[in-house]
Amino acid sequence: MIFFHSRSIKSCFFVERNNYTANNMKERFIKRIVLFVFPLTLFLYGVLFTSCTTSDIHFPLEETLTPELMPLQGVTSPFRVEVKPPFLIIQNDLKQRDSLFHVYDLTSYELKYAFGRIGEGPDEFVGPWMFYSPLPDLLIEDYGKEQVFRYSLDEAGIPQLKGSRHPLFVYGTSNAAFINDSLYVMDAMFAAPSLYLLGFDDASPKKSWSYRDPNLLDYFSDPNAGNVYANENRIILCYEFKKQIDFFDTELNLLHSVVFDYEPPADTTNDGTPKKSYAYGYIGKRYFYALFFGVSWNDHQNVYNTCGTILEVFDMDANPVARYHLDGRRPSGFAVDEETFTLYGAGADGDPEDYLLMYKLKGLL
Repeated sequence: MIFFHSRSIKSCFFVERNNYTANNMKERFIKRIVLFVFPLTLFLYGVLFTSCTTSDIHFPLEETLTPELMPLQGVTSPFRVEVKPPFLIIQNDLKQRDSLFHVYDLTSYELKYAFGRIGEGPDEFVGPWMFYSPLPDLLIEDYGKEQVFRYSLDEAGIPQLKGSRHPLFVYGTSNAAFINDSLYVMDAMFAAPSLYLLGFDDASPKKSWSYRDPNLLDYFSDPNAGNVYANENRIILCYEFKKQIDFFDTELNLLHSVVFDYEPPADTTNDGTPKKSYAYGYIGKRYFYALFFGVSWNDHQNVYNTCGTILEVFDMDANPVARYHLDGRRPSGFAVDEETFTLYGAGADGDPEDYLLMYKLKGLL
């Protein structure tokens, strides 16, 4: 919309009034407006379209991948996977009260160790959650005890407790993504429409970045809702309904936005039925991996429905690197071993399984 100052318009009329009748003045003014506004509108539209819509995003590498299977041992119901070379760690669904975490050798795929049980004792978890983190150590939150435990894995894959920390922030480390061992970013979700940058000793955020509608209290039905990921160099916000990914530095300054020409669902309030964009992601040291669904969550639950499953890979400067069409079951929670560029993922959300999905990501260096 173009706004003109009333004083400028009056000046135009005063200059012309001695030579034209009122009708002639009106016609001339309208012509000037049309001749000025129409090209300007086209120019502005072109600028906005170029800066905000990137339907011509090109991925240098495109491949179709079929899955391999990594056999699991013992009773497993995996829903979360993390890679700490030379080990892979699985978190099982909480319906499994014992042996919550399984440690596998990434070379032999042998089960090396199982640990963790539900309980309130000193070596038990009330409500465990395994974080993705750039650290070589394993971070596990117990939201029942409001603590984050840090484990190293010895040569045999046996976890050694290195310590625990209690966050001062009232909402703890819920849904946090760790930048290092003391700094993390989290989505405030129901508390605020923002991302928060925090340390363990912070009672309030160091910095916040607002990205959602402040008048919409229900995070899960917000069309701007997203998931946050981090490593020691980047914070990444990946949107659930829009096909958009934002890249920040570790001080929460926006660096790049990758925005696709994609129509999000008109209504995101009907649980399970709105079409999902990016449902899962994983950040390594070199690349960010985003799993694009293109179907609703209910359709995703149909394990035989593989339509539209695409894994997109970006470098840390937001450049598109590869797009993989996954010709097989969708992984839910997944991690990528960047030494071999193999994706490991749970095939369903906590259902009993005797294998993990493996996708070899061809062409990555």
